[in-house]
Amino acid sequence: MKNILIISLLFATLISCSKELGDLKYAETIPGGCALGKGTSLDNSLTSDIDKVTCKISNDSLNIFVGFNATCCGQYSTSSEIREDTIFIKILTTQIGTCNCICYYTYNFKFTGSGENYKYKVTVDDTLNFNGEIKP
Repeated sequence: MKNILIISLLFATLISCSKELGDLKYAETIPGGCALGKGTSLDNSLTSDIDKVTCKISNDSLNIFVGFNATCCGQYSTSSEIREDTIFIKILTTQIGTCNCICYYTYNFKFTGSGENYKYKVTVDDTLNFNGEIKP
């Protein structure tokens, strides 16, 4: 009887310590900067920044901002997937930029819902890789 009680307590502890991931869901991707077709070699207002990923949580939503420098006039496709405790974001070139300038492409990936700690893995053309953890 004592063994059954110990096993039951151990099992209950494991269940109660398992991570609750919440109901986080992908909502949309909002392109900005050169992703909107802005910024050519004639555009002096174009500004560049460092390649980066930032995360912001507010009002049961998560925004993951991705910014990167690449040749102007390129086109990209985006995808996002949530598997277990990790958000996977991919940005892939669909048309190589051929203009003689550098653009700062930005994408804001929006998610709704809540959850505990998530990890993210962002890849841009399998050449830029960003990994991190999001803590509410």
